[in-house]
Amino acid sequence: MFIQPILRSIAFVLALCMTLLGSPLAVSANPIQTEHVQVALISEVEGLQPGQPFWVGLHFQIREGWHTYWQNPGDSGAAPTIDWTLPPGFEAGGLVFPYPSRLPAGPLMNFGYENEVTLLSQITPPANLAGSSAQLQAKADWLVCEIDCIPESASLSLDLPVVTTPPVKNEAALFAQAQQSIPRSSPWSASAQIGDEVLILQIDAPELQVGKLAQVSFFPTKDGVITNAAPQEMQLKNGALTLRIPRGYLSDLTQVNGVLVVEEALENQTIAQSFTLNAPVREPALQSASALPLWQIMLLALLGGATLNLMPCVFPVLSLKALSIVKKAQKSRQQVRRGAIAFTSGVLLSFLGVAGVLLLLRSLGQQVGWGFQLQSPVFVTLMAYLMFAVGLSLSGVFLFGASLMGIGQGLAARSGYVGEFFTGVFATVVATPCTAPFMATAIGVAITQPLPIAILIFELLGLGLALPYIAISFIPALQRRLPKPGAWMETFQQALAFPLYAATAWLVWVLTQQSGTQGLAVALMGLILIAFAAWLYQKTRLTPLRWQRIGTVLALVVLGFALTLAQVPQTLQNASQTQRSDSDLLAWQPYSADRLAELRQAGTPVFVNFSAAWCITCLVNEQVALNQPETAAAFESEGITLLKGDWTNQDQAITAILESFGRSGVPLYVLYPAGAEAKPIVLPQILSPGEIRTAIEQI
Repeated sequence: MFIQPILRSIAFVLALCMTLLGSPLAVSANPIQTEHVQVALISEVEGLQPGQPFWVGLHFQIREGWHTYWQNPGDSGAAPTIDWTLPPGFEAGGLVFPYPSRLPAGPLMNFGYENEVTLLSQITPPANLAGSSAQLQAKADWLVCEIDCIPESASLSLDLPVVTTPPVKNEAALFAQAQQSIPRSSPWSASAQIGDEVLILQIDAPELQVGKLAQVSFFPTKDGVITNAAPQEMQLKNGALTLRIPRGYLSDLTQVNGVLVVEEALENQTIAQSFTLNAPVREPALQSASALPLWQIMLLALLGGATLNLMPCVFPVLSLKALSIVKKAQKSRQQVRRGAIAFTSGVLLSFLGVAGVLLLLRSLGQQVGWGFQLQSPVFVTLMAYLMFAVGLSLSGVFLFGASLMGIGQGLAARSGYVGEFFTGVFATVVATPCTAPFMATAIGVAITQPLPIAILIFELLGLGLALPYIAISFIPALQRRLPKPGAWMETFQQALAFPLYAATAWLVWVLTQQSGTQGLAVALMGLILIAFAAWLYQKTRLTPLRWQRIGTVLALVVLGFALTLAQVPQTLQNASQTQRSDSDLLAWQPYSADRLAELRQAGTPVFVNFSAAWCITCLVNEQVALNQPETAAAFESEGITLLKGDWTNQDQAITAILESFGRSGVPLYVLYPAGAEAKPIVLPQILSPGEIRTAIEQI
C-alpha cells in the first residue's frame, strides 16, 4: 500500500530535476520548493525597458494528485494571492487567471488547476527609470489540496537589468501557453434567464457547429450563481447555444459574469477556447404574462381573489361571515345588503393600502412582493397576537372582539356596519400570507404596470375576495340554502377558533425561522400576556363599575407590554441568521485547549473536529458523515460533547495541536474517551457514518 505514494514522490522529484536541468528559468527567482508545489517568479523578458509594460508569471508545478484554485474556487478552497513590493514608480496589475478545470470532490465541485499553471501579472516600470537593475519582490499565498488541504506561502524576488533597447524575450513558449489559456472577450452576444431552480444562458454563436462541438462549460466569477456540482445541459440549434444549469443561492442578479470554455473536436484532436461572458439577466416569465390581454389579467385577479376564500388563512373569516348572514337574514334583507357593502368597502380600502405600500416600496428600489410584510418579525409577531386574540374571543374567553367580527348581540345598526367594515379589513390582513391560484400572474403584471392599472388589478383581487359574500347577501335564493339559526351556531363558532390557533402556531414557527429560539421565547411570553389581558378584561365585566374600569386599565397595560415585546424579535433577526448553520443535527461548541481539558477532567468523552471553511474534505465529511441522523444519535447515546476547531484563519494553538498529531493540515478528527488519561483515537481523514460508529464503540 506504500508503493504508490513512493512512486509518486520519485516521479515528482524526477520532474523537478528535468525542469531545473532541461528547462532553465533564465530570468526567475530561485524556485521555492514545498512538499507539494514548486513555485517561481518568472519574467517574460530578460531585461526591462523604462516605461514599457511586461508580463511576470507566478509559475506553479504541482505534485501529481494535488491541485490549486481559480479566482472562484467553487464549493471550497481559496484563490492564490500575491502581494507586491516594487521599486518606486513601478505599478503591478492584478493576477490574471487562465481558465480552470472542474475538480469534483464527492458531492462538491471545485474550480482550479492540476500539474502546472502560470498566473500572470503585468508590471509597468516608470518612464524615468534610472539605475542598472531593479528588484521585484512578492509574497505569494496559495492553498494546495489532495485529500487534506495545506495553506502555503513563499517570498519571491526577481532581479532584472535595465536596458535601453527592446529586451530579449524569455520563456516564450511558457508565456505563449499561459496567454493562450487566458479567456478572451467573447465575440458573441449573450443573455441570461433566471427561474426558480435553473439558470439559462443563451449565446448567439453562429460559428459553432453541432457535429464539432464536444463540450461547453461555464465557470461563474462569483460563487452562488450556479450549483457548481450540477451537470450543465448544452443545446446548439441554428447557431444558438443554450446552457441550462441549476441555479445557486444568489438572488436579485442583474448580470451573470464568468468564463465560457468551448471544446471542439477538430482533426482528431480537441481544441479548447475560453471567453469572458457578461450576460444581462432577462425576465421572460414576466414578459409573457404582460403579453396577455388586460381583460384576461383582470379576470385572473378576480378569480384569484375569490379563490382566497378557500385558503386556510381566510376560511375562519369566511365561516364567521356566513354566520353573520344567517343571523341577519332572519331580520332584514336591507341590513344584510348594507352589511355586505360595508364589508366590501373594508376589503377594497385595505387592498388599496397594501397595493399603495407595495408599489411605493418597489418604486424606491425595494425587491418586495405579495406578503412582503411577513418579512418583518414585528409584523409576524403582531399577526400571531391578532390571530390568538380572535381565537380566544371565538372560544368565549372574552367578547370584546365580537363586534369587530360582526356577530355581536344587540348591536346598533351603525355599530354593526362598523363591525362589518373591520371584518373586511381583518379578512384582508389574514389573506396576505396566502397566494391562491391565478394570483401570481395578476400580481406579477400589476407591479409592472402604470399606477392606475396596477391599482385596478389589486382592487379586483379585493373584489374577488368579497364576491361570495356579495352574492349571498344580494341573492335571496342563496340565503335560503343556508342552514337555519340554532344552538349549533355557538358550537360552530367555538370550533372556528382552532384554525386561528393553528394559524398562530404557524406564524410563531415563521418567527422562529427569522429570530431563532430567543424570538420564539419572546413571542410565547407575548401570547401569555394576551391571554392574561383577555381573561382579566372579561373577569371584571360582571363586577361593579369601578372594578370594570380597573380591569380595563390593567388589561390595557398588560396588552401594551405585550405590544412592546413584539419589537424585540426584529433586533434578534440578524443574529439568528448568522448563527444558523446548514444543519442543526449536531451542537458544536468552539474548541479551546482549556475547554477540552475541563471536559476530560470531568470524565466526559469528547469528539474534536479540526476543519476549515476552505477545506474540501472537511465539507464533504460534514455533508456525508457528520451531519447524518445516525451519527447524531450515536454521539448523543454515548453523551459525547462536540468541539470544533476552526482553522479557516491561521490559529497557532490549532496548528500546534495538528503538529502534535503529525498533521500539517486539516481535516483532523480526534475522539477522546472518558477519562483524562485515556488515549485519544484519531479517525481517518475520509469519514463515513460507519467509521464514526466503530470508533465510538471502542470507547
